[in-house]
Amino acid sequence: MSLFRRVPGNLTIIFLCVFLTVWLYRPSHRFSHLDSSSLARYLNRSRTVQTLQSFAADLTPECDPVIQALTTTELVTTTEIQFVTQTCPAAAPKATAIPGQLPSKAAPLEFTTEQQIVARLRDHGIVVIFKTGAQEVAHLSIQVGTTLRYLDPADILFFSDLQGSLGPFLIHDALRNVDQTLKESDGDFEIYRAIRRYQRTGQDIEELKEERKKGDGRSGWRLDKYKFLHMVEETFEMRPDAKWYVFIETDSYVVWSNLAAWLSRLDSTRPMYLGAVVYIGDKAFGHGGSGYVLSNAAMNKLLGSDQQQGLAAAWDKRMKEICCGDLALGIALKEKGVDVAGARPLLNGDKPATFSFGPKNLWCQPVVTMHHVLPHEISAIWRYERRREILDANSNTTIFADLYYHFVEPLLVEERDNWDNMAQGKTYSAKENKKEEERYLEEERKKQAEMQMASAGESAQNEEERKKQEVEKKLEEEKVKAEEEKPRFNGQSEVDSKNAAEKAGLEKQILTGDDNSAHAGEPTSKGEDKEPENSDTEIDQGPPRTDGRPGSTRLEKGGPNEEKATAAKADASGTRDVASREEAEESIEKSTRSPEPASVPHGKRDERKRLTDVESTAHLSLENCARACEASEECFQYVFVEPESECTLGHSFRLGRYKAPAEGERVISKSGWKLKRIRSWTKNNPCEWADWAEWIGKYD
Repeated sequence: MSLFRRVPGNLTIIFLCVFLTVWLYRPSHRFSHLDSSSLARYLNRSRTVQTLQSFAADLTPECDPVIQALTTTELVTTTEIQFVTQTCPAAAPKATAIPGQLPSKAAPLEFTTEQQIVARLRDHGIVVIFKTGAQEVAHLSIQVGTTLRYLDPADILFFSDLQGSLGPFLIHDALRNVDQTLKESDGDFEIYRAIRRYQRTGQDIEELKEERKKGDGRSGWRLDKYKFLHMVEETFEMRPDAKWYVFIETDSYVVWSNLAAWLSRLDSTRPMYLGAVVYIGDKAFGHGGSGYVLSNAAMNKLLGSDQQQGLAAAWDKRMKEICCGDLALGIALKEKGVDVAGARPLLNGDKPATFSFGPKNLWCQPVVTMHHVLPHEISAIWRYERRREILDANSNTTIFADLYYHFVEPLLVEERDNWDNMAQGKTYSAKENKKEEERYLEEERKKQAEMQMASAGESAQNEEERKKQEVEKKLEEEKVKAEEEKPRFNGQSEVDSKNAAEKAGLEKQILTGDDNSAHAGEPTSKGEDKEPENSDTEIDQGPPRTDGRPGSTRLEKGGPNEEKATAAKADASGTRDVASREEAEESIEKSTRSPEPASVPHGKRDERKRLTDVESTAHLSLENCARACEASEECFQYVFVEPESECTLGHSFRLGRYKAPAEGERVISKSGWKLKRIRSWTKNNPCEWADWAEWIGKYD
C-alpha cells in the first residue's frame, strides 16, 4: 500500500528529471552578427528584389520559338511536338541595381512654366534684392514659399538691420559698415540698438514692431534710410557681373514673367535708373516701395573702380538732412550723371484693390511690381498666376485688366457702407463750392480786363488806320489837283465837269441815305428796284470778323465806299469831318465794349454759373451725391463722407478699402459704383494684347 501511496510523488520526480534533461541538452540557437554583407545577402534574397529581377528578365527580348517535329512509325503513328525556347545571345540579362527611390508615376518630365520663367531671369542676368526689417522678416516666409520657391541664393539677396537667415537664404546686415560711433550714439539708431539687445537676450523681436499709423514718426522708418546706399554698395560687391539689379521691399509683389520680358527689351550696357518717379521739391527719384532697377552700367558709374570709393560712408553724415533713403540714392546717381527714367505703371505703388482702372488710367498695360501687398494677398496673386498658367500655357503677360476681372469686379456692388473707394475727381462741399464761386468770379474779372485791353488796343489800331487814311486822302487830292492843271482838249473840260458833278451827287446820296436818283444826275430805269430806305445800315455794318470780336464798320475797314465818302467830304466843312470821325470812333467803341456784369439780366447770370443745381446740392446727402455722379457722363463711382458733408466723384473706378465707423457704429463713409457704366466701358474696351508699345525703346 505504501508503494501505491508514493506513486504521485514518484511521477512528479520523474517529470522533473525529464524536464531538466531536456533543458540541459536542448539545441543551441546562436544568431550570427548582422553586418553589411549579411544584410545585403538577405536583401538580395528578399521577395521584392526577386520581383524586380524577374521583371527585368521579363523585359529581355526573346527569339521566336523553334518547333522540332519528330516522327516515328509503329503500329500507331504519333507525332511528338517539342518546343525549344532559345534566348538571343545579344540580349543577355544584366544585373539590376536596387534604386534608392522609385520615381513617381506623376513626376513631370519637363520644367514647369514657373521654373522656365526663373530660368529666363538667370539668362538675362537679373539679380533681385529684398530690403526688409528685423520686425518684418516673418512676412517674408510667404514669399519664400510662393514667389521665391525656385530662386537660388545666387539669384537673390536679402538686406535687413539684423543678420540672420530665412530658409536657404542668408540675410545680410545692411548697417554693419556704418560708422560705429554713429550707431552707438545717434538717436536714429535707437531701434537698431534695441534690436540687438533683444537678440542677445533671446526676446521676440517682433514685439518691437510699431504701428503703421505713426507713419514717418516710426523709429524703424528713420533707421531705414541708412540702408539704401550701403545695400546698393554691398550688392555690387557681391554680384559685380549681373546685368540688372532689381530692388524691392518686403510687401512688394513681382510678376517675374513681365519683369524678364521688359528688361530683355533694354540694353544693360547703358546707364539706366528706372523707377516710379516721385518728387520732393525739385528732386526726382524712384520710389523705393514700387521698386527700382539699375543697369550694370549705372552701377559702374556710381560704384565702379574708376569712381571714388566709400560712397555710402560719405553719405552717412548727410542722411540727417535727408528724409528718405531712396531720395538719397536718386541724388547720388544724379551727381554721377544718371537721371531717373519713369517706369510707371510697370513699376507701381498700389495693389489690385487700389489700382485706378478706366479711361486714361490702367487697363491694357503690363504690370511688373505691386506694393503694400499683404501676406494673404501675395498668396492669392501667386495662386492666380499658377492657375492661369495651367489654363493657358502661352499666356505669360499679366496686365491690369486681368487683375481687375479676377480681384475687383466680383466685389463691386451698387453701394457699400464703411467703405472708401478712393474716388479721385471733382469734390463738392460747402467749402469747395464757395471756392469754386470765388474762382469763377476771379476768372470773370480777368476776362473783363482782357477784353478792355483788347478794346483799347483796337482803338489805337483804328486811330493809326485813320491817320493813314488822311494821308492817303491828301495824296489823292494833290493828284486830282495836278490832273486839273493839265491842258485840256476840245470839250474835255465839259465832260470832266459833268463826271465830277455826277460823282459828287452819287457820293452825297450814299452819305445821306437819300434814294432820289435825281440828286445823282442819273435817272432810275424802270426795271430796277429802288434801294431800301435803310441802305445806310449796309454801308456802316461791316462783314463779320473771324477773330471773335464784334464786327467793325466799313469806315474802319477803309473800303471803296469810304474812299467815295472821303472825296465828298473834301467839299464839306472841317466840322463835319470831325463829327463824322467822332461818331465812327464812338460806334467802334460801343461795338467792342463788353457788357458789365451788373447789366446782365438775373436769369442770364444764373445760366453762366459753373455749378448746376445738382452739383450745388451734391454734398448734402448720399442720394444727392449719386445724382451728381449720374448727371456726369465721365463719373464711374462716388464717395460721400458724412462728417465733412463732402461728395467726391471718380472718373476712374477702383475697389478701395475699409473705413472704420465712428463711435457707436455710426457710418461716416459710404461709397457707390455705377455698375452699368463700368461694365459697358470694360466691354467696349477689350485688351487683345499687352500694351508694350509705349515701353519698347522708351529709354533709347
